[in-house]
Amino acid sequence: MKNQIKYLQNLFYDLLNDYGRAFVVVKYSDRTIIGNRGFTDEEKEKGLILLFNNRNHRNLQWTEDGSIVAALGFGTNNRIENCFIHHEDIIAVFSPEAGVKFDRWDVREAKDAPEVSELPKETERERPAEERIISLDDFRKKMI
Repeated sequence: MKNQIKYLQNLFYDLLNDYGRAFVVVKYSDRTIIGNRGFTDEEKEKGLILLFNNRNHRNLQWTEDGSIVAALGFGTNNRIENCFIHHEDIIAVFSPEAGVKFDRWDVREAKDAPEVSELPKETERERPAEERIISLDDFRKKMI
């Protein structure tokens, strides 16, 4: 899936250069290191959204396999944490300003996959005809 990482990397740099910031969605694993800060319990469960802009990162590099190495600023003090984001833990890259999001479906877990209902949904043909007919009487203008 290296091609997906290349697309992610190109999109990331395009968003960062054109819009001034890019967001990266990262899932928790032991392979990804977020400095001394680490992942909170909530972030371990739901993932972490990292913001990259001109003021909060240093030494940003994408490795050959698509992992990210950077020193990122966290919090209001912009405290620097050395980070390594493993390529398999990168879920998405997005930008609200550009209105785009690139999701990687190859790294989705079974729990993230949409659930398929066991019960068939009622189709138009299965409903009685009376329920499918809409009367126009309510919409017509009445002559006085």
